[in-house]
Amino acid sequence: MRRVIFRPIFLVFSFIFAAFCSAKPLITIYTEQFPPYNFSNKGQLQGINLDITRTLCERVQVECKFELLPWTRAYNLVQKKPLSGLVSTARTAEREELFYWVGPLVSSRTFFYRLTSNDHINPTNLSEVSAYTLGVVRGNIYAELVEGIGFEKDKNLLKVSHHYEYMNLFFKNKIDLILGSELTLDYQLQQFGHGGKEVVKLVELPVDAVKGNYLVFNKAVPLDVVERFNHQLQLLKEQDNLATYRNRYMK
Repeated sequence: MRRVIFRPIFLVFSFIFAAFCSAKPLITIYTEQFPPYNFSNKGQLQGINLDITRTLCERVQVECKFELLPWTRAYNLVQKKPLSGLVSTARTAEREELFYWVGPLVSSRTFFYRLTSNDHINPTNLSEVSAYTLGVVRGNIYAELVEGIGFEKDKNLLKVSHHYEYMNLFFKNKIDLILGSELTLDYQLQQFGHGGKEVVKLVELPVDAVKGNYLVFNKAVPLDVVERFNHQLQLLKEQDNLATYRNRYMK
């Protein structure tokens, strides 16, 4: 009976071991549409953190295949598929034991925004923002953070599957607020034919519980491989603190 129970597990780890003994093992790295960190541009996957990850794969001599998926699906897949990773992922206490972590990569501060035309919406602190309506992506770390400051699902918090859903509602005046980081918002607005002058920055959302954006790996990936990724990332940071990668996408 014991051999029957443990044989599938043994076969999985035998497969993984064999893969990493080959000349160039293949890891599938999932990502989402989250510019400028990772996104599809005319069918080409790129972005600050995706470019960093691609460089790390080359330096560690691991073949990486990238797949763009909705966040929830990507997040679930990386927990199930042994030879897989995910970028960019916020690091939280709840997620800590689920993955091996490489990073931090590049991230920036996050704020609430309103339409310029809605000057009656003018919260000045966190206790006031939850008086308005907000849209977020379901399963995104920001959904957890805003619930912690008073937003409630089906009351003033709308959870959707993709960014374009809440952005569309925002510009139709169906919801009051959106969240965006100093690096990501312009890209998000441009995707929907809008510009920065159409929105006003309001209150900062503290992200103390989030330790930045990371590349994560399924825990079946050998730990020494993960350590090599972190070592190569540290070498990149010593060159120019990743400015080369940020500057490719700065406006």
